Amino acid sequence: MTARTARTKTSGTPTLKGLVLLVTDIDAPSGGIQKNSRLLLKELRKRGVATYACVRNYHNRPKAEEVDGTIFHRSPVVGSGLAINGLLYFASTFLWLLRNRGKYDVIHCQQMFGPTMVAAVASLFFGKPILTRVTAIGELGEVKQIREMPLSSLRLQLIKRVSAWAALTSEMKRELISLGIAPSKITTIPNSTDIPKQRGYEPDTKARLRRELGLSPVKIGIFVGRLSEEKNLDVLIRAWKEVCAKVDGARLLILGAGGAYRNVEAGLRGLVTELGLTNSVHFLGHIDRAKDYVVASDVFILPSRTEGMSNALVEALACGAAIVATDIPGNTELCADRENALLVPVGDLAATAAAIEEILASPALAERLGKAARLTAEDRLSVDRMVSAYIETYQSILAPEG
Repeated sequence: MTARTARTKTSGTPTLKGLVLLVTDIDAPSGGIQKNSRLLLKELRKRGVATYACVRNYHNRPKAEEVDGTIFHRSPVVGSGLAINGLLYFASTFLWLLRNRGKYDVIHCQQMFGPTMVAAVASLFFGKPILTRVTAIGELGEVKQIREMPLSSLRLQLIKRVSAWAALTSEMKRELISLGIAPSKITTIPNSTDIPKQRGYEPDTKARLRRELGLSPVKIGIFVGRLSEEKNLDVLIRAWKEVCAKVDGARLLILGAGGAYRNVEAGLRGLVTELGLTNSVHFLGHIDRAKDYVVASDVFILPSRTEGMSNALVEALACGAAIVATDIPGNTELCADRENALLVPVGDLAATAAAIEEILASPALAERLGKAARLTAEDRLSVDRMVSAYIETYQSILAPEG
């Protein structure tokens, strides 16, 4: 069955009946790509789209199973070798795409590496339109890395098979254009999140959640995300020592784990001990109720030196949190200094500490920033807005002229 016979049309617009998501890891409980992948699949199913996912089996799950309505196919993982696991994912996913080509209309790839490579090769044999979502920019970005990877010339030829691209930010779009990708093929679709009922700028809500979560009635800062090198958490911890010197009893909650790449958790724990902050800085690991913790805190801090678009930042905006973030492109796409956040230079310990202290000292400022943050999320970052943008893009590449 071809792509054209696997779908129907309504009033001239192709109807998306089935979609397969290619992503290396979706089963980890935290991580931006994982969160976005699960959210997208869930929302597509709500709209009547049959969903499938081809992933690597990093977490020892069944090779094939149905999870919340999505059919999963997991390729084997052998040890920690990137090359062998890449080959296994390529072969296993290619065969699944071939055998099940009548079930899906579009291949959605998360990142332009393994998922996009196998989709591009598959499209040579059975033409299915491909959308690739790019997730990182700059020094850790996909554009930079694909130019430096083995067989880069072949990879750059294969990405020409991609029908459409989704960029998180305008800066990410510019990087894609630098590869020779036509601007008309690139749609900017930011991350999204469910907008919670609770608002961080409401004192009663904050007090209630603190009681539920067992948090002390002191000034609380929070970070949410992977404990990886690019997050610059050493800067935050050193800045927090300055905060503690001026704000009695202040606590910093660090939510998240180190993960498989650029893990610096052990070093951060050592730094906390070295600075004498063991009573002030608390590592809580992965928390299912992360948004509740954000709402219950007084300031959300994101000290990263590079971000595609931080899911944690999107969630903090949705929570109506008072935010301190670095002035990098992935953050400035959503945050304007002194409007809905306080922005600081990357790595500037003194500026980071000063911004945190300013928010902790001024409930009026925290409330104003929190209200503006919430409006940003409601206007730009709703789940419905994101999913509608993806469906519109899928339909555009399903159309005959696509």
